[in-house]
Amino acid sequence: MNSPEFILDKYWGFTSFRSAQKIVIQQALSGNDVLALLPTGAGKSICFQVPALCKDGICIVISPLIALMNDQVGQLKHRGIKAEFISTGMSPKQIDYVLDNCIYGETKFLYLSPERLNSIFVKERLKLMNINFIAVDEAHCISQWGHDFRPAYRSVMQIRDWAPKASMIAVTATATKKVSNDIQLQLNFNKQNVIKTSFERKNIFFESHHTENKIPSLIHYVKDLTGSGIIYIRSRKISEEISRQLNLKDISSEYYHAGLSIQERKNIEDRWKKNSTQIIVATNAFGMGIDKSDVRFVVHFGLPNSLEEYYQEAGRAGRDGKPSKAALFFNKNDIQNLQNLLQYRFPKRNIIREVYQAIGNNAQVAIGAGENTGTAIDMRKFSKKLELHALIVHYAVKILENAGYIFISEDMTSSSKLKILQDRKEIEGILSNTGFQSQLLSTILRSYTGLFNSYIKISEGKIAEILKTSISKVKKGLDIFERTHVVDYERQNFLPRIFFSVNRISSRDLIIPKEILELRYEVAKNQLDALTKFAIEKKKCRTNIALFYFDELPKTKCNNCDCCEKDISSLNEEHYILQLIKSNPLELAELVSISNLPRAKTISEIRRLLDSNKIVRDGMILREKC
Repeated sequence: MNSPEFILDKYWGFTSFRSAQKIVIQQALSGNDVLALLPTGAGKSICFQVPALCKDGICIVISPLIALMNDQVGQLKHRGIKAEFISTGMSPKQIDYVLDNCIYGETKFLYLSPERLNSIFVKERLKLMNINFIAVDEAHCISQWGHDFRPAYRSVMQIRDWAPKASMIAVTATATKKVSNDIQLQLNFNKQNVIKTSFERKNIFFESHHTENKIPSLIHYVKDLTGSGIIYIRSRKISEEISRQLNLKDISSEYYHAGLSIQERKNIEDRWKKNSTQIIVATNAFGMGIDKSDVRFVVHFGLPNSLEEYYQEAGRAGRDGKPSKAALFFNKNDIQNLQNLLQYRFPKRNIIREVYQAIGNNAQVAIGAGENTGTAIDMRKFSKKLELHALIVHYAVKILENAGYIFISEDMTSSSKLKILQDRKEIEGILSNTGFQSQLLSTILRSYTGLFNSYIKISEGKIAEILKTSISKVKKGLDIFERTHVVDYERQNFLPRIFFSVNRISSRDLIIPKEILELRYEVAKNQLDALTKFAIEKKKCRTNIALFYFDELPKTKCNNCDCCEKDISSLNEEHYILQLIKSNPLELAELVSISNLPRAKTISEIRRLLDSNKIVRDGMILREKC
């Protein structure tokens, strides 16, 4: 067996581990189950990748996102390590090929979503593999007390039955003590074993801005910042607007959200990684698994759902250890909206039953049948038909998934379609012009037939490739044609497919456990309260508030957040005023005139010192109190 240090040097080019990494790896190689609780950027993946390469056999990695799996597998292959993942959209033949390589070939890592463990085909093939380690990435997802609970993670336990000698390595960036204990319980650890480093990020300056004019304040804040940055935002539409306004101010930015095609998102990400784009304005679809160490700032426009989520996303700044910033911009409406969202996230049982009934009707599945039967659902149209708010329906579906009745696959179910509305003579007039619109229309007519008679499936990527331009530019050109009634353009939709995990039952017999609804509501409410406290705080060390939440007991203030900075500034101003009058008592007017501080600040500080009885007034003379 090669040593961990040899593996690290051979594949990563490092000669030594960080202290926590070394301990986790030693524990794993000793046959112990271990939970690695390490901040974002601390090299969590190495904790299971290195020990897996030290031993014969294959490591099964359970990971929550396709993008995350794709990124990690790509990095491993780049280093000459054989790794595979199974993703949505792969044909049975492709899946079969991947699994055969894992059984009979030299594949060292197989990345799977937890939902894949419910596939009988995958289960049976896993039983034939020589599994050396079971790695659970983003392990907080297995705990119902965690911020991204996914019940499918609990299927991981099945692998232990097939590979009883394989050690379990669970890793996460954010978890309270309660969540840590639950992770170990759910994964049936042979004994309690948590390797934890401090959550404190000494190189990140944390600050919070309570402002009613968020967009102008945000633009003013970032215009003088240098280096790469991420701006997180909850709304796709607003992400596009903020990116547009940043670009108008000559601040290079692009928006990123799940409404863009996979290729578009990849291109945007690549440009940002190469520093061609300074700022990504993104929903939380962006960032997980992104290997970019020189992010200088992370800004949240509005509030995330929890302190765990915020700390994980903010921790994407400064992974190289250099000074970086993490900022919140919010107003009272953001707090109120999150409180309202709680009601959407935990709908009443009768509504959940109504949604379940509608899914069954949509899929045309009879009661007592339908296991593994799927149906594509346009949530907007589906919600409208039910006369329910789209968010309520969304979360009702999530609760049904958590309860084990259904599971969701984010499959792409439709292609873009196009039909030409104008007659051929008018089209010829457009083609006679010069410029991009003429080139675009000409390319479409050469590439597709039947456009004058019916809706034809098109590929914006193929058109962009022919024109040697971006997919985004092609889509904008097609939008122009649609607005001017040249074509009718139906963009590609990314619709979820909802599958029945078990045969459909009567909605009256639906059981939603208290742990999934009422108790999860209490967890979410406590998480929101903690985040709100962190955001609105004006005096207490902001870093310490977070550390207390994550069960750390800091001994001193961080002196690297806006609250500590105010304290330091206040102390410096106090010391300056006291020094001016220490040996030479002065009249108020004279003291104001000689102070190097702004007039308003000087007067404000004098009033504060008088109120705190640190200076006294003798007539018009101010002197230090003896």
